[in-house]
Amino acid sequence: MDIQEFIRRYDAALESAGLSNRKATEMAGVKEDTTRNPRRKGTTPDTLSVVKLARVLQVAPSYFLEPLGITPEALGLAIQSPDNAPHNDEEIALLQIWRRMDEDQRRSWLLLLERGLNSSAA
Repeated sequence: MDIQEFIRRYDAALESAGLSNRKATEMAGVKEDTTRNPRRKGTTPDTLSVVKLARVLQVAPSYFLEPLGITPEALGLAIQSPDNAPHNDEEIALLQIWRRMDEDQRRSWLLLLERGLNSSAA
C-alpha cells in the first residue's frame, strides 16, 4: 500500500480537472477528511469515497485504488483493463482536455496532430 502514490495521483487529477480539494469533495458528496487524513495521518481513505471522487475527477476508480492495494486481483476478480484505457497521468490529462472540447475543437486538434505526425515522418 502506497498512500503517497494515492495522494500524488489524486493531486494530479485535481490539477488536471482544475478543482480544489474542497470543491471536488463537495461535488462527490464526501467529507474533506477523505483526502486530508491520508496526508495528515497516513490512513487509508474510505473506498466508496475514493470511487466517488474518481467519478467527479473523470478518472477510472482503479487509478486511485491501485496504490491503496485495492486491485481486481486482491478482490478475487479477473478483470483486465481495456487496451484503450488511460495508463498514466499524461493520457488521463489528454482525455480530460478532450472531454472539455466541443466537436469543432476536437476536429481542429486532430488535424493539427495528424499534420504534426505526418511532417515528422517525412
